[in-house]
Amino acid sequence: MKIEILQEELLKGLLVVSRAVSSRTQLPVLSAVKIEALATELVLSATDLEIGVRHIVSAKVDARGVVAVPAKTFSELLTTLAPGKLSIELKEQNLIIKSKGFTGKIATVDASEFPTLPEMKESLIGVSASELMKGVSNVGFASAKESLRPVLTGVLMEVSESLRVVATDGFRLAVSTIGIKGATIKAQSLLVPARALFECGKILREGVIKIGYLPESKQVLFVGEQTQLSSQIIEGNFPDYNKILPKEFVTRMVVPREELLSAVKTALVFARDNSNMMRWRVEGGRLMISSSSSGSGEGLVEVMVKAEGEEPLEVVFNAKYVIDYLTLLDNESVWVGLGGKLAPGMIAESENGRDNAFYVVMPINA
Repeated sequence: MKIEILQEELLKGLLVVSRAVSSRTQLPVLSAVKIEALATELVLSATDLEIGVRHIVSAKVDARGVVAVPAKTFSELLTTLAPGKLSIELKEQNLIIKSKGFTGKIATVDASEFPTLPEMKESLIGVSASELMKGVSNVGFASAKESLRPVLTGVLMEVSESLRVVATDGFRLAVSTIGIKGATIKAQSLLVPARALFECGKILREGVIKIGYLPESKQVLFVGEQTQLSSQIIEGNFPDYNKILPKEFVTRMVVPREELLSAVKTALVFARDNSNMMRWRVEGGRLMISSSSSGSGEGLVEVMVKAEGEEPLEVVFNAKYVIDYLTLLDNESVWVGLGGKLAPGMIAESENGRDNAFYVVMPINA
């Protein structure tokens, strides 16, 4: 292997794939980045066996070859070097690196031990990278971080005439619908680890992303112009979320988002020591949010709302759960539907738009 490449381009690519580098000391090859020198480009790859990332970088290739190098050492070295041309050559299992005023070598790892990353055979759909990133951001937070039920740590992707992403931890549920590019090959439901989708949003930020599925290895692929991310799907039955979606609301409100967010944050000051419980009371065009703690005190905040339906109505929610969703939105007002004291509540950007994106929070029986 013998190549010439710009330091800034190589470092950028290395930082992309390093998101999949493993810290498992029992498998040293997983802490390495695989470098393949092809005709006019380098293919950088990394995997921790949960996700895999491949990224293409343009380079002048004088001699082809494949090698694996420790990711941490290689990236730390490149960070210290000045932008400009690098000369890289493989000699006797060492990677020789030269730039202006610098010559060094890095011991390599046997590339034959590096796991093979999958390649796209056919895509199910194409989606806008920015829309996918927004959709995942709007639901991923609702997945369980750790759970005795692994299916709750994933995000359900339902492919049909559009892409619907769904996440729940059993106490709340977030749904977002994303438009697709072109026709859908076939309907498909995939349960993807939330981490894989979050990483996808960080490294595939522009253009159109093609999404594919390999049933034989049970892997999902997200492919952009230069970068591919692959992940194992989660096996198991995702909850039938349609059964818990509220169909009717006894009270409906339009609330200024910033005012509601500020009020709930204020309530959290006293709710934090009481399982984050806050009480909502809707009456006379006002939403009164109260919370209390025997140790820290109590508080009441009023927000003027446009309400219709049953009044007065009281319901108890987890303040942190409401904050999590309101923080993600950027519109001036939100639509809130309440089904009663023991019925789930729904928050959406607007009543007309709630079929495309919404958030359901289970009440607390208190």
